[in-house]
Amino acid sequence: MADIYTKGTRVWITDRDQGWISAEITQATPSSSGSVKLQCIDERGKEHSYDTSKDEPPPLRNPPLLEAVDDLATLSHLNEPSVLHTIRNRYAQHSIYTYSGIVLIAMNPFQRVTLYGPEIIQAYIGRRKGELEPHLFAIAEDAYTRMRRDNIGQTIIVSGESGAGKTESAKLIMRFLASVNGDAAGGTKVRGKASDESSEVEQQMLATNPILEAFGNAKTTRNDNSSRFGKYLQILFDGKQQIVGARIRTYLLERSRLVFQPETERNYHIFYQLCAGSPMKERKDLGLDSDITKFFYLKQGGPMSTPIPGIDDAEEFRATQTALSTVGISVEKQWAVFKLLAALLHLGNVKITQTRNDSNIEDNEPAMMLATRFLGVSVAEFKKWTIKKQITTRSEKIVTSLNGAQATVVRDSVAKFVYACLFEWLVAIVNESLAGEGGEKANSAEYFIGVLDIYGFEHFKKNSFEQFCINYANEKLQQEFNAHVFKLEQEEYVREQINWTFIEFSDNQACIDVIEGKLGVLALLDEESRLPSGTDPSFLQKLYSQLDKPTNKDVFKKPRFGNTAFTIAHYALDVTYEAEGFIEKNRDTVPDEHLNLLASTRNAFLKEVLDAALASTRSSDSPAVPSSPAMSDTSAGSTKRSSLIPDPGRSSMTGSLGPTGPGSRGKPGAVGKKPTLGSIFKGSLISLMDIIGTTNAHYIRCIKPNEVKKAWEFMPQQVLGQLRACGVLETIRISCAGYPTRWTFEEFVERYYMLVPSSYWGPQIKELCILILNATIKDLDKYQVGLTKIFFRAGMLAFLEGLRSDRLNALVTSVQKNMRRMMAQKKYREMRAAAIKVQTWWRGILARRLVISIRKEVASQKIQCLARRYMQRKMFLDVRKSVVLLQSRIRGAQSRRAYLKLRTEDAVVRLQCLFRGLLARRTHKREVRLVIYLQCCIRRRLARRELKQLRAEARSVSKFKEISYKLENKVVELTQSLQKRTAEKKELSARLAEVEQQLASWMSKHDEVDAKAKQLQHELQSSYIPSTQYEDLVETKRSLEARLADSAKKVAEQEEMIHKLTEDLSKQTVKLEERQKAMNSAPPPRANGDDVSVLALKNELASLREQLNRANALNALTRGAREPPSPTANYSLRPSGGLEPLATNGLGLINATTPTKARHLRRHSSAGAYAVDSMQSFHEFPDRFGRNGINNRAVSVAFPGQDGLPNYRHANGLENIYDDPTEEKIRLLEDSARLDEDVLQGLI
Repeated sequence: MADIYTKGTRVWITDRDQGWISAEITQATPSSSGSVKLQCIDERGKEHSYDTSKDEPPPLRNPPLLEAVDDLATLSHLNEPSVLHTIRNRYAQHSIYTYSGIVLIAMNPFQRVTLYGPEIIQAYIGRRKGELEPHLFAIAEDAYTRMRRDNIGQTIIVSGESGAGKTESAKLIMRFLASVNGDAAGGTKVRGKASDESSEVEQQMLATNPILEAFGNAKTTRNDNSSRFGKYLQILFDGKQQIVGARIRTYLLERSRLVFQPETERNYHIFYQLCAGSPMKERKDLGLDSDITKFFYLKQGGPMSTPIPGIDDAEEFRATQTALSTVGISVEKQWAVFKLLAALLHLGNVKITQTRNDSNIEDNEPAMMLATRFLGVSVAEFKKWTIKKQITTRSEKIVTSLNGAQATVVRDSVAKFVYACLFEWLVAIVNESLAGEGGEKANSAEYFIGVLDIYGFEHFKKNSFEQFCINYANEKLQQEFNAHVFKLEQEEYVREQINWTFIEFSDNQACIDVIEGKLGVLALLDEESRLPSGTDPSFLQKLYSQLDKPTNKDVFKKPRFGNTAFTIAHYALDVTYEAEGFIEKNRDTVPDEHLNLLASTRNAFLKEVLDAALASTRSSDSPAVPSSPAMSDTSAGSTKRSSLIPDPGRSSMTGSLGPTGPGSRGKPGAVGKKPTLGSIFKGSLISLMDIIGTTNAHYIRCIKPNEVKKAWEFMPQQVLGQLRACGVLETIRISCAGYPTRWTFEEFVERYYMLVPSSYWGPQIKELCILILNATIKDLDKYQVGLTKIFFRAGMLAFLEGLRSDRLNALVTSVQKNMRRMMAQKKYREMRAAAIKVQTWWRGILARRLVISIRKEVASQKIQCLARRYMQRKMFLDVRKSVVLLQSRIRGAQSRRAYLKLRTEDAVVRLQCLFRGLLARRTHKREVRLVIYLQCCIRRRLARRELKQLRAEARSVSKFKEISYKLENKVVELTQSLQKRTAEKKELSARLAEVEQQLASWMSKHDEVDAKAKQLQHELQSSYIPSTQYEDLVETKRSLEARLADSAKKVAEQEEMIHKLTEDLSKQTVKLEERQKAMNSAPPPRANGDDVSVLALKNELASLREQLNRANALNALTRGAREPPSPTANYSLRPSGGLEPLATNGLGLINATTPTKARHLRRHSSAGAYAVDSMQSFHEFPDRFGRNGINNRAVSVAFPGQDGLPNYRHANGLENIYDDPTEEKIRLLEDSARLDEDVLQGLI
């Protein structure tokens, strides 16, 4: 190791971003134990250290000559970073194809390249692999040549992840094979045909691509045209190597894409083509629309999913129709296919509503009506078995309801089943077209070349059942690939007759056993799927209990966190699978009721599709596929054997359409033996592996260089992961176990002849090779000499390259020595001549410089003189300016200080002035307030004197009489107005009575007429009446009805008049009350004079009150027929603040109200009239309350009520209130001030 890792050796070190980066060893320190301590510096300048006793030594880098070879097997150091670097270099040179032994690595350029034209096809026809640049056509040509030469079937396996270019590569291989045919004798090759000369079979074979892409490809996040199924195409050749037919088999169609698409992804292309390209009439008949957001199965990818840039779905639809016509599907059958597709779209729009415990579908659901009409099934039955399920036991059948989620799963399973059957029917029709009538073309075939377009190894953040099946298929293919590579290695060792031992390599059989073993993942999954109560957690627990054992610790692992997943160590890397959904996806079965419903369809085409789909699959217990025997030695075509071409069939897709037969009895609680998706895929994969095992396999590994689909951009980490997943690095590891580097004698001598002296060079090339090897490699185990090649162990080529470099360096050094001496002499002569010339020039330059320096010295002295003068003057001016500035600053400061002092003094004086003014104003205000107070006191005394004089004047008799006269006049006016209103009221009452009498008479007349009409009607019904009498009666009836109408009209007018008079009366009453309130609010005058004047005035008021009482008594006797003539009735001089307004009772009298203020409880002399409850004469009052008929009491107590006390009755029906007249009189006389004030107000 110390010889290999030396200073200056270039190695590779790991990098997180680039995968591997180059580094150079700066120091290598060997130890006594044989290990080496290495110090490296990478291309970024970072240092790294390694100790080979503890760490793996860094991989060696190949010489620059080998860093862009077209075959990775020729690399001297065949390791992972060298492979990655070589592929990157070639991709940077726009070389997208690279060999790795038998494998062709194809990098996707994400751009149209000019590598597949007719001239390129012509160039690769008849050429051996390796003669030209690596290419797909070289692999196809090699397969065709081996088929002709060895008479054995060939298989080209194209694999890679989504978006790597598998489908395009398979299409290009098919196009190449369709262009190459043998001649009539089957001997030599001829050029490819022109496009218009291609046979019908070749055109049909090429037409299968747009059909299968339309129905089986979809847009994903990684690829705009991703194949969602595996495809195996067998191109059949007869004994003359002419294409006679083809056969297609598909594997694991992604059914779930029909009902669900992730964000930015699309459903299968055919649905978008149908919506965009179908004619308007057919689109309307099928209930379709160009707006895909109206269909649930198409809009789940979001607005960014469609359209695909650069793709016209309408044009693609026309291309699909053309391809369908090419393979023999009529236009009627095509529209029958499109009708089924439309039914599936409408089926996705069926709305299932969730109720409390079950689900429901509306009976008139438009989407369900269209879907069932196109499918030809019963609407009621479809609805019933979508939202219900039937459980069959030994004794009965139980129907239960499904919730919304379960009903949606049933709906989607029907759609997936129908689409899968339609896809199988299309494949069957294509196969029938490619195989000819009755399969006669397939029967005449003797050879075939199969093209397998299969999905590559997948590993996502969340891996489910689909990734499990895909990785299982890749495990099987990788096992076959490893065995094939190992077999080729051993065959070449035997052919070259070298000494070799068995090469051991790690097989992935343990991983395959865990997946497909008797108690493997698939077996446990099928067992759990056939149980009605089977769930994902129980399946996972079975996996843990059966597989989580020490024997499987390197293959099956249980995640450290969580109990919902399991991990399998695949050949590429460990993948963790989420168990959620495994059971449901593995079952992927339609309920028996829906199967029976579809089997009884009225749609003849759907029945044909179901039959063809079921007939195109074989049962899982089919016999083993026969091998492809060699061609007979007799003439071509003498042995026609239909069994020569194996059929890569697969297990039954659906089993039987109906439930298990009546004779079949399963275990209690178990579901019928319907094949699960896992068992179907396993059977198909085993059949495919048998075919690949009987053929010669060619491998094409497609690599996706970046995730953003950008042209010519290389992401090392992504490419490295794909190289590990596709098995390229595994191939390299197997090759490194033996002799990976092989050189022919001619190539070896041409490269390394300089390692021995020229005296050994001779015409015997093999002996020269042995001499070179003996002189350079001492360990005989490092190489083997075969018949035509020399085989080297890994790293030997780099060692020889190092020796070659050293030898070439030594020879070059000798040549360089002599050449450098000659060049040095020539250079010396040229330099001497140049030096003499330079010296001459230089002396002249020095003289000129001396003169210039003298001139500069004189000039500098003058400049110094002027500069010094200028500096001194400038210094003086600066000092003077500074002094002036300082003086101005000092004077300014002194001026500001004096100004500040003046301002301060001025402020003090102003403050003193303001303060003194404030004190003076305060004193003035206080004196003014005292003067005003004195003036108020004097004016109050004067006012009191004047008030006494005014009171004296108010008490005079003349004033009191004048007030009394005015009061009497007002009382008279009010009495007359009240009598007038009473007369009007009586008149209205009389008119009302008259109208009522008229109304009563008219009503009696109406009753009589009505009775007479009823009698006449009875007579009309009872017996015959003469016509003359009948006419008289009719005339009488008409007259009565006219009179009745007139009467009713008059009654209405009378009622209207009564209503109007009533309203007028109410208005007049309101006006009277308002006037009464206005008179009550007038301030009553009061007087307080000598006793004689007061008694005289009171006597006059008593007489007026007596007249009013007589009028009241008369009014009581006549029941309101006349108004009281008293001038004081219904009149009040008390203002509204003392008493409430007076109210009239039913007789037109006025009831007094109680006082509202407690502080002034006396009554005014004109407070109002008192009601007379009994028929007492007014003459009784003087005998009861006064002497000699003289009433000396106040007017307010002149009219007693019951029990000799004043009776106040409130209008609202309150209890009677009694007041003592003596107390009232005393209260009036004592309150002289209040009495004077009232009198004064009354005068005003």
